[in-house]
Parts: sequence; C-alpha cells; structure tokens
Amino acid sequence: MNKPLISIIITNYNYGQFIPKAIESVFEQTYPNIELVIINDGSTDDSDEVIREIIDKNPDRNIKYITRENHGVVYTRNEGIEVASGEYICYLDADDYFNKDYIENSYYIAIEFGADVVYPNWHYVGDWLGRPDTNFPEFSNESLQLQKLHCTPASLIRSRAIGDLRFESEKVAEDWDFFIGLSLKGAKFKLAKDNYINYRIRQGTRSSRNDPKVDTQHFVEILKKHKERHGDSIVDPQRLVKLRHPNFIMKILSMRYPRTIRESIDRDGVKKTALKIVRKIVSRNPWLMKLTRSLKNNRYKKSTVMPQMINTPGVRLAVIVHLYYPELWPDIQKRLEDIDEPFDIFVSVQLKDKEISLSNAGKQHKATNIIAFPNRGRDVLPFLLIAEQLRESGQYDYLLKLHSKKSPHRGDGQTWFSGLLDQLIPSDTSGIIRALQAPDTGAIGPGDHVVSLSRYMGDNRRQVKILTDQISRDDGSSEEIFDTLDKYPFFGGTMFWCRLDLLHPLLDIDLTPADFNKEGGQVDATTAHAIERILGGIIHMVAGKKMYTVKDSAVKVLPNRSFNEKYNHGPSDG
Repeated sequence: MNKPLISIIITNYNYGQFIPKAIESVFEQTYPNIELVIINDGSTDDSDEVIREIIDKNPDRNIKYITRENHGVVYTRNEGIEVASGEYICYLDADDYFNKDYIENSYYIAIEFGADVVYPNWHYVGDWLGRPDTNFPEFSNESLQLQKLHCTPASLIRSRAIGDLRFESEKVAEDWDFFIGLSLKGAKFKLAKDNYINYRIRQGTRSSRNDPKVDTQHFVEILKKHKERHGDSIVDPQRLVKLRHPNFIMKILSMRYPRTIRESIDRDGVKKTALKIVRKIVSRNPWLMKLTRSLKNNRYKKSTVMPQMINTPGVRLAVIVHLYYPELWPDIQKRLEDIDEPFDIFVSVQLKDKEISLSNAGKQHKATNIIAFPNRGRDVLPFLLIAEQLRESGQYDYLLKLHSKKSPHRGDGQTWFSGLLDQLIPSDTSGIIRALQAPDTGAIGPGDHVVSLSRYMGDNRRQVKILTDQISRDDGSSEEIFDTLDKYPFFGGTMFWCRLDLLHPLLDIDLTPADFNKEGGQVDATTAHAIERILGGIIHMVAGKKMYTVKDSAVKVLPNRSFNEKYNHGPSDG
C-alpha cells in the first residue's frame, strides 16, 4: 500500500549558510513519499542562489520553490499551508534539521494513535550547545496553554485537521497561538517522546533576545483572545504569569513588601519565608557571603572524622568508595577481588556509620581507610577531598572511583548499578591497568554508561558554567570550555578509573563544602551533578588526555564512531 504524501515546508530568511543541511536532512528521510516546499521569504543573502543550485542537482526530487519579497514568518507559514499538497504537513525552519527517521517515526505514531498532530522533543544545536534536551509531557490542553509542553511547527500535522485555521500573531508565539487554536478545533495530539527536532538558537535571533516580561504580556493577550472565544476551555492567564515569574523576591525588590511576604507566609510558612529573605540579603552582600561560606566550611570540617591515612608503600592504585548504603558493600567487595594490582581503599561514610567495619576485598587489597563526612555533595565532595589528600601524599598514580548507588528515582536502580560494576571491573583488569600507565590516559568508564552532554545536560547548565569559568589549562592559561563541551561525553553514574593527575585542574579551583548543595533528595541541578557532566571536557580540553571505555575487558577510546553516530556529532577523535 502506498504511503500518503507528506509535505515538508522549509521557510527561509537569510539562512543561506544553514539551508543546505536542512534540505539534505529532508533528502535523507527514510519515509518514501515526500513533497518538499521551499519558501524564500525575501532573503538578502545568497539563499536564492544556494537553493537553486541544490534544486538543479536534484531534478528527480518532488520540490516546489517559491521566492519573493519579504512578508514575515506568519504570512510565510500560511502560504505553506496553501501550496502544500500532502495529506500531512511538517514545517522545517531553514536553520534546523531532521534526523533520518524523523518523518517515518512521526507518521507511524500518527497512524498507531490516530493523531492529528505528532509533536517531538527538542535537541538544541548551535550557539546554545549544552542546553538540555526537552522532556515534554503527554498532551493536555492545560499543559499546552500553561507552556508545560511546546508544539513546534516541525510537528507532523494532518492537513484536514487544519481546515481554515491559520497563523495569526505577528508579535511572538505565533506557533503556540496556532496550536492552541488547533486543539480547540478538536485535533488529537500525541507526543513522539524519542523523536527529536534539531533546533538551532543563535545569538541575536528573536528566540535568543526575547525579553521574558514582554513575552509574558503577549502570551496573556493570546490567552485572553482565545478565552473570549472559548470561555472555560482556556485557563486563567494569570496562572501562566505565576508559572513564568514565580520568584516572590522580585516583588520584594519592586517595593511590594507587605503583600508579597503575606503571600509567601500563607504558601510556605514563616520559617521558609524568613530563609528566602535572609538568602537574598546575603547574596547581595559580599562580606556576608564570605562569612556564610566560612561558617559552612568550618562546620563541615569540624564534623568530619578523618583518621591518619594508612598508605601502603609501593602501592600506586587507590580505590575511593563512597558508601552511603553500607549494605551494598558486598556487591562492591566482590568486584574488587578481581583487581590484579595492589590497592589501598579509602571509604567515605556518613557520620552515623563512622564505626563501620569492612571485610577484606581480595588478595591485592592492602590498607583500608574509613573517613566519616557530613552528608553533603553526595559522592563527589568526599571524593575530591580524599583525592586532594592523595595528591599531597605524592604516592598514588591511579584511582578507581566507586559509590554505592540505589537511584530510588529509577525503577531499575539495582540492576543498573550491578551492570555498571560488571563492566567497570571485569574479571580481567590487566587491560585497564595498562591503559592507566600511559601518561596521556585520562579516565576509563563503563561502556554502556557513556552519555552525551548535549543530550543529558539536564538542569545543570548554570552550575556547569560556573565551574568551567574557573578551570584553567595545565599551563595556567584561561580556557573557555563551556561553549565547546558538547562533543565530549561523560560517564553516567560518576564511576570510573582515572589517573590522579587528571584531577589537578578540578582540585586546583579549591572547591569547598560551601560550593555544594545541601542534600534535599535532588536528582539533578547540583554542583555534584555538574562535576559529573564536565569530566569529558576536563579530560580532552584542559588536561589534554584521552577518554576510554571498558566493556568485556576491552578498552576503547572515546569519542568513537558509535558515540558520534548516536548523538549526531562529527568525526571521532580516534
């Protein structure tokens, strides 16, 4: 049976440098029946020449090309609806691009669920590399109206569902306005959770320079317009305002003290409200900030129970284990018995477990050191503090970082942990030890736990930027690494082998306990999570070393071809 025609509408204004990639991504689609509509909206660059050259080289392609004077994005989107012939349409901005199976995946979801609109998640490319991929929820009218999800024009849209609906708003959010209208017509929406549009935001474009407060005013106008037409089918616009601007401190700073404080007390209670006010005052006073940090660090230091370190002469490998869950020690101990290199163990535990006694971990296990820390910075802060002690000792060359991990937010937490340990510490570790002996080796992690930073930055962007701004190369020169971190992976779970000298750039910025978040059950957006994310960047761009994976005892370099293909990166480094 022939598959229905799908019209892909590329809208272009002065994107001559990007549109070849957009068009190529359409040509590469695995879906067989595509009409390509290209509308050049009065570009003043070389777009017309570039587009015509591509069309001339592809005479067998089903392409409609329109070029004319500039009329703006709303006119151009509506023109696309008029000229498209497909049973479905899908817009593609000329600076964005598709993955090869994007249209086919969207189509099959539309068929399976009877959907009129299949909307994707977004993967950011361009100047904002590192911004986390979206993780939109399943559709509801309320979620769309409150902007808890965003439907891009790159969604697959059934043409007959559009009917006489057209894009309207010229100021901002014409897409959001359009999809609200489509939902109110009864269109059925479905999320393509694992389908991503490669979405480019560049400095100076409308998306990057919008003023959030001005945008909110336009959003309210759009909701009010629909509310006049559809009544209770539209949420109260003030709900969106509160979601977009929740920080009551901004109201305090605008001199609306009494009402704001009363609202906060009613919502959060007196104690939380007082803490918010104190934090805001402290954040605006450098002397108070310094004093607060000093008090936190002293309190942490006084609580730490760090006995005299026992170092075995001649041992070059240190195993650092954060044992938050002592009951998982047997799982770790069993794996350590396979290490065929002498090692000392340094175990960090909670204060309540300071008297813990651990069984021996095999014939190569020499000394055991147990240090009790306050519960701050997860496994990362204790690791860095112990690593600094080992650096000062001048004895150890290699480290193995482990920690007991249950991941209660994951349904497969225990299976995930066991699988990670099996890969990281195979029955034959000789290949790992040989790799660590090479001075240009940075770190070695479990093969199935290599993660793309651009895909899994999560909510760590701010913390990562703070850290990378402080890190320098080994020669002392400043290194701007944040904007180029995207091509380097990290090891999900923060367990790996490494050379101790790899950590020098991180240890040299003198992070203290005050730099780490107070524990509150966070699963992301902490200093500890940010340090996990930047490991690949430190290895490659700062320390000038190599990154490896281990699986079934085989040690391989990263980034490799499979990683680059999976995450749409460029050629591998090795």
